[in-house]
Amino acid sequence: MSTGEPSPTSTRRTVAAVFLAGIAVFLVLYETQGLLPAIRDAYGIDGPTASLTVSATNVAMACFLIPFSMLAPRIGHARQIGAGVIVAAILALILPFTPTPELLIVVRFLQGVAIASVPATAMAYLSLRLPPAALPGAIGVYIAGNTIGGLCSRLLTGLASEFLGWHGGLAFTAVVSLIFGLIVVWLLRHDLFSTARSRAVLDTDTVDSDPTDTDPTVTEAADLDAVTAGDAVDPSADGDAVRGGDKTDDGGAGSAQPPRRAIPLHGGLWRIYLTGFLCMIVFGGSFTMLGTRLQQDPWRLSEGAVALFFLIYLVGTVVTTYYGRLATKFSRTRITLAGMVIALAGAGLTLVDSLVVIIIGMSLLTAGFFLGHTGASAAASAARPGVDSTRSSAIYLTVYYLGTSLGAWLSAVLFSDFAWPGVVGMCAASLIAVLVLTLTGAPIGFRKRN
Repeated sequence: MSTGEPSPTSTRRTVAAVFLAGIAVFLVLYETQGLLPAIRDAYGIDGPTASLTVSATNVAMACFLIPFSMLAPRIGHARQIGAGVIVAAILALILPFTPTPELLIVVRFLQGVAIASVPATAMAYLSLRLPPAALPGAIGVYIAGNTIGGLCSRLLTGLASEFLGWHGGLAFTAVVSLIFGLIVVWLLRHDLFSTARSRAVLDTDTVDSDPTDTDPTVTEAADLDAVTAGDAVDPSADGDAVRGGDKTDDGGAGSAQPPRRAIPLHGGLWRIYLTGFLCMIVFGGSFTMLGTRLQQDPWRLSEGAVALFFLIYLVGTVVTTYYGRLATKFSRTRITLAGMVIALAGAGLTLVDSLVVIIIGMSLLTAGFFLGHTGASAAASAARPGVDSTRSSAIYLTVYYLGTSLGAWLSAVLFSDFAWPGVVGMCAASLIAVLVLTLTGAPIGFRKRN
């Protein structure tokens, strides 16, 4: 379907494949996050070392998103997606049988490499295979898949561990991911061996463009891991990113264009990157150690009960749904400031030894995080003179996952020394830093656009 209008059947097959690919890879991204106490006890390691099973995967994703976005046009987008979902699931099947914690961490890192291959090219693949009118809706479906996968990564693994033990929980999630991966390969079967054809289409559409411009994918994480790994992004941001990239490319050789920087930092962008990084330290760190806290006195909850706390992530879905309406009434500066204050209040409430109050506190923290992250993500994707919006979005997504990695490890260190108040202190320091960034310079990067 490299020429002409794709048929409705082909369009549905493509969207379904990318949707299931998002579920498959994000399903195994955070599968160890709710099992850290069990992993720590099984291997006789400390909390910070166990948290590396979360950090290693996110570091790998951050490091390989951009390289994979440049590799996809050469090997074929469908081939990269298919290989990524299958390899990630096979590595997940290996996890329950790793004899040492070092090998467990290595396998988790390799999983992150495989997982990165999907969000690095999924949106670019959609842009190649679908008509422009169908692209926004397809991107929304893909992000929904990321959200579902990220949520189920914690929830499904924890509930399965309740009956099968932590080894069985990991194996169960891996099998589900592999089933989805095989369905993805079946749906992509017509494109898996059409690398040359895909490259021809890509060359026609993106002559003389920068390699990273071909991939609108990296603009959004997909993450929501977006709700998931923190995992949430504003769908409007995707549209901005795609439109911004189109505007830049349409200039042509005869248009006068400001020079682009390899790493765009001016215009307040560095503040936006740092905002996303600090927000993910808070979100990733707090949820990583929440399960450990709830499995200690006075509650001693099981893995299955702890997994239900990850349903709080759905607060992020509500927030991102209404963010667009808020942005029409208030500037991003005000929304970000309100989000950080809400998150600070929520973090403080989690100090109370009451499950009800902890749920309320984590819900407020989640809402505040998504107010800050969604605004920063949209600002990183917005078109600016002399700035490649796709590249700036890719950088934002990279530091986003680096923040998750650091937050997971640092929260474990602080929890070992200072218990939960240490984690809350880390969250408060990061949130206050975002407040300072926003108050001192955010109008440059966060001003509401007309």
